[in-house]
Amino acid sequence: MDTPDNAPLPSDPFLYLPRFDCHSGELVGAKLYMVRPQRNDNVVITAVSSACLATLREACQQISAWNQTYAKRIVLTLGARLEALCDPAFSNRLNAILLDTRLEPRCLELNIITAQAEIPESMTETLQHLKSCGIRFTISAANPANARLAWLRRLPVDSLEVPARLVQDVAADPEGVAIVRALITHAHKIHLTVSAKGIDNAHTASVLVANGCDLMQGPLFGNALPPDGFGKLLAADQRLDGNLLHGPTPDRTLLLVDDEDNILSSLRRLLRREGYTILTANGGKAGLEVLAAHPVDVIVSDQRMPGMTGVEFLRKAKDMYPDSVRMVLSGYTDLQSVTDAINEGAIYKFLTKPWDDAMLRANIEEAFRRKALSDENQRLGGELRHANQELERINERLKCVLADQDRRLRMDEAALSLTQEALAVMPVPLLGIDPGGMIALANRAAEGLFAECIPLIGLDANEILPAEFTPLLDASRGCVEITCGDRRFRVEAHPLGEKNSSRGTLLSFTCRTDAS
Repeated sequence: MDTPDNAPLPSDPFLYLPRFDCHSGELVGAKLYMVRPQRNDNVVITAVSSACLATLREACQQISAWNQTYAKRIVLTLGARLEALCDPAFSNRLNAILLDTRLEPRCLELNIITAQAEIPESMTETLQHLKSCGIRFTISAANPANARLAWLRRLPVDSLEVPARLVQDVAADPEGVAIVRALITHAHKIHLTVSAKGIDNAHTASVLVANGCDLMQGPLFGNALPPDGFGKLLAADQRLDGNLLHGPTPDRTLLLVDDEDNILSSLRRLLRREGYTILTANGGKAGLEVLAAHPVDVIVSDQRMPGMTGVEFLRKAKDMYPDSVRMVLSGYTDLQSVTDAINEGAIYKFLTKPWDDAMLRANIEEAFRRKALSDENQRLGGELRHANQELERINERLKCVLADQDRRLRMDEAALSLTQEALAVMPVPLLGIDPGGMIALANRAAEGLFAECIPLIGLDANEILPAEFTPLLDASRGCVEITCGDRRFRVEAHPLGEKNSSRGTLLSFTCRTDAS
């Protein structure tokens, strides 16, 4: 929870934690917390009970009012236990609440709370039904089992929540940055948005933004607020500090790491005309912090530095940016240092001090070419995977379209067959006349009426119908009365294809029982 547990309890039972978009900086969401005596709770839906549903209704009503007042699309996020979401009564009650409060379904995001490692198919289908109605789902990646459920698509989630604590101390735990980057990258590949929670400092925020996080919340941006306070944020159009939204560093980024400032200055002067974006750090810890906040292509590091050796730094740098090209520039060339650098830091080259300017520039330029080639291979591989995935989606859609067309065709054929059978057994004589005057349809009753002329289909209507039918066929509407044998019929003309172009005329013969 991003509010102090010992803070005085507000008079309102609800608190709304602001959530911001990492790309635009806009306030786009509110996470709902229930005020409790011991600890504020974000699990709102624990069961399909009157109390839980009343809370949900009031929060939806509040978000709907804000969205209408400020012309925004604030998304309400709240915790809900999986068992409650899958209760058969929940779907209908939720639908009624959304209709009553006029909240768009896409403005409600339910954070699935579960301890289950495996989800039954019936639960997945229930959640999928809610999702098809527009409801969004999210789940926390703090629990590896939850992340696994998202990866395996056992839960139809739209978003993944990542704890910011993984990147709080880059120097002590650089693997955390690699974990977060892997989570974000994989989430984006399966079209999930990523939200970071618990952010309490600008450095952590910049690391998460640099690694592609989509949404952020935490004490750095404000604590959970009662409705009045949150409404004031909306009225003021509160946004993230622009300094946090710097985005990725430009291409061809070089990181220089050395504990001697004069060495760093000399290298910057030497390389300033090469068109690189040059970042510097005066030690391994500072270098890891720079790496956490900036994508880097090539790293040139000293070997002997206080606090963290070049080998230790490059080993951790490899975990954070495995695709970076790493080089050592050192005045110490003992065999052990070279071996450690190659084996642990996976370096590209080991260069010595003092250096030859031309050779150093050439080696660094070659390292960038090597990185560019690796990036291009990855880009092409990614495009190929994306194209294959898109082709699979197109094939699936095509299968669905073909299956739907086949189903409709079978339905149409069944309907046509049923219609033909119904027309055939109708006691009322029916004749269908096409626009050219040819009989295209005649049921059994019509063939009985004109028995001397069967088969009727294919004959010209004027061959069997009296002359008084001519105006009727020309107008495709109206009625006449005729006598056939000892029976008198009222004949009505019904035009076919009125919505489009004329497709002929249907004649119905109704026997007049009142005829003398």
